Amino acid sequence: MANVNAAIERLKDIRVELDESLRLLGHDPEAAECQQAGTMERVLLHLQDIYSALSRETPSVDYAKALVQEAMTFCKAI
Repeated sequence: MANVNAAIERLKDIRVELDESLRLLGHDPEAAECQQAGTMERVLLHLQDIYSALSRETPSVDYAKALVQEAMTFCKAI
């Protein structure tokens, strides 16, 4: 069991070293995760807007099409 615990601790150390190396190279994993979360939120908000536009008693198809186009442009940019 001591060997397993030692191996786990070593893997944690390697992870910290790798994260630090990536930061020194100009990549911040935490910032990337935040950016990706923000991106997914924006896409989900667009999908909710599209759903709302199409769910109205008189659906706003043109508005939904514009939202789809905007979402597609946004996704291509990332």
